[in-house]
Amino acid sequence: MNIVEERVRENPWYEIGASSILGTRSYQQDFAYFYTGAQEVLSIVCDGMGGLEGGEKASKAAVQRMIQDFHIRKGLENVPEFLREEARRMNQTVLSLKDKKGKPLKAGTTLVAAYFRENQMYWVSVGDSKIYIIHGNKLQSVNREHNYRLTLKNQLESGRITQAVYDREEKTAQAEALISYIGIENLTLIDGNPMPILLQPGDIIMLCSDGVYKSLNESQICAMVRDNDLDMYIAADRTTAMALRYGVRGQDNTTVVLMKYLGGQGGDGKCFA
Repeated sequence: MNIVEERVRENPWYEIGASSILGTRSYQQDFAYFYTGAQEVLSIVCDGMGGLEGGEKASKAAVQRMIQDFHIRKGLENVPEFLREEARRMNQTVLSLKDKKGKPLKAGTTLVAAYFRENQMYWVSVGDSKIYIIHGNKLQSVNREHNYRLTLKNQLESGRITQAVYDREEKTAQAEALISYIGIENLTLIDGNPMPILLQPGDIIMLCSDGVYKSLNESQICAMVRDNDLDMYIAADRTTAMALRYGVRGQDNTTVVLMKYLGGQGGDGKCFA
């Protein structure tokens, strides 16, 4: 099973559901986890790279590292620093993996993780898996995709390339190549939020691998989740089923974890609207 659910206690603030499919692949490289306690929630999705052995091992090892460190921590006062440090530790864990011959596995994985305390949300991202927030009938991406397209965008904005060069390169397959992931030799590109996002009752947070957004557009994702938002498991299952149906060139492994904020009062932070 590539989704691990750890419900220590029911959390009155959130309803959670998850779903994962192989797609048209013969092996599963996605790995996901969520934890619920009375006061906090942690969710993680990793999408492995490196073939049958490599990608599966990388995503599982990365998630297990964060789970282990999460449970042995002594308090969690600085959430952003914890999440960024975990990305670095996960990176070292994946780098240290060996194949059956004892040689470096040379595998990697993307990472998206979110931590919730009451209505406060913190997140961390490495690679091209996604975090979305659905507020009302509007879906918005929280994180960037760490691929060559991002490099091109930065070069365009700084004047190092022309619009014509950007338009040409952005349409190539190379634009999807990752420039940051867990398992890279020198991990420097890690995204996250220093101040919490403040959620509003009814907001739904989605963590997903790229099998979702490479098969469905944002309007389809939002409509499917909203139309089934009375049950997060049903919403997650129908989202992965829809991705499988509409995948054009064969469907990648596809994993979704949904968290619906039920309401309450929180502290200072950034409102998301």
